[in-house]
Amino acid sequence: MKTDLSHAYRLARLDLAMIFRNRSALTNAVLMPLAVCAFLVYTAKDSGPDQVAYILTGQIAALVVFAPLVNLAGFYTSRREELVLKRLLGGPASATAILGGSALGATAVYLLQVVAVVAAAVALGAGLPGNPLLVLAVVLGGAAVFALLSMAISGLSSSGELAQLATVPVMLILFALSPVIVPAGALPERLEQVAGYLPLTPVVDMVRAGYGDALSWQSPLVLAVWAVAAAVLARRFFRWDPRRG
Repeated sequence: MKTDLSHAYRLARLDLAMIFRNRSALTNAVLMPLAVCAFLVYTAKDSGPDQVAYILTGQIAALVVFAPLVNLAGFYTSRREELVLKRLLGGPASATAILGGSALGATAVYLLQVVAVVAAAVALGAGLPGNPLLVLAVVLGGAAVFALLSMAISGLSSSGELAQLATVPVMLILFALSPVIVPAGALPERLEQVAGYLPLTPVVDMVRAGYGDALSWQSPLVLAVWAVAAAVLARRFFRWDPRRG
């Protein structure tokens, strides 16, 4: 167990170094999502503090889609096709440490982004979350779910670029239906019902609960079900051997 943790930690550090040294990864996984968040907050600033808080808390949740899903799916796939994962698997690190190390690195990026958004919330008068432990728990839980989903998408993709492309429709559906910007009540009834069972919705709801909104019993349950489903999908579709060559 201790050896797995040390290997996962080293791989996470390697992934973080690669993200911050690679302009494309730095832009797509770190800077672009924060720029979108800043733009949305700027457009909402004249709508009052409640709307600013709504947008900010929605963005804390929405950021989970970028590093733990989009970027990580590309990482896993590129490394598999370049036989990096296969070589690592033949070394001292276990499969759990190899995959968990990359997921840990993506989660660290997400946490840094959350800290930046929370700092912005304080600067704009939205304040700190009343229940920071709940926010931290759902951030980590959401990152775990989306990292597992990235493994499943990776297994169905033949290149890093295609893996990231495959996440685009997922991302669009989540952003369109989950209450990141638009309240769920603004959707038609059937779409609202569907939105309640998407993996991003419980993350949004629980982050807002950390800032004082009421928490429905459904949100933790939906997130837990998605964690199990994502683990099953990752186990079913993730592969260590290249799809090409």
